[in-house]
Amino acid sequence: MARTLHNWTDYLLIAVIALFELSVTAVALLWLFTNSFANYKAGLGIIEPWGINEHITYGWFLSGALGGAFYCLRAIYQRIGEAYTPIREEERKEPNLVFNPRAWAFWYLVRPLMSGVLALILLCLVKSDLLTVTELAGKDIGSFYVLIALGFLAGFGSHELIHKIEEVIRVLFAKATSTGSNAAKKVDENKGK
Repeated sequence: MARTLHNWTDYLLIAVIALFELSVTAVALLWLFTNSFANYKAGLGIIEPWGINEHITYGWFLSGALGGAFYCLRAIYQRIGEAYTPIREEERKEPNLVFNPRAWAFWYLVRPLMSGVLALILLCLVKSDLLTVTELAGKDIGSFYVLIALGFLAGFGSHELIHKIEEVIRVLFAKATSTGSNAAKKVDENKGK
């Protein structure tokens, strides 16, 4: 006995979502680890007025999108497995909720894009020293492997990164108990609150 019944639109939606996630994964992997987009990469460089390195920003965005797409593919696999695993009578427990692709389609399609943007925000927070990653002490933040690893982690763990950004906001924009607007003093006063 199966746990759920899907109609043909559910199957079509699951296929579209899976193909989208696989496409994001393929493009990110090809961009990051091959010369498939060499013509496009050749046009990227440093934008002079701000000194922004486009290679790094595209790499962070795509590695974040890769992490988000990988998370979504893993979630689809798990939910479909739960939905179609037969219930054994000896366990006598209620089935988990069914996999409802219509309810979650928007999340599956937006998650890789949101993850890419969060990876860029993480880059900005780390480069501006508003967020310190102690594991990166002494490492080159512009290193190719650090770039991919942190971007992927930002995309895969976007829920946790959002909580960390909320912490930074609470500390940075908290009211100081004393007068004045010294940011360092505000941070010291609000630690632990």
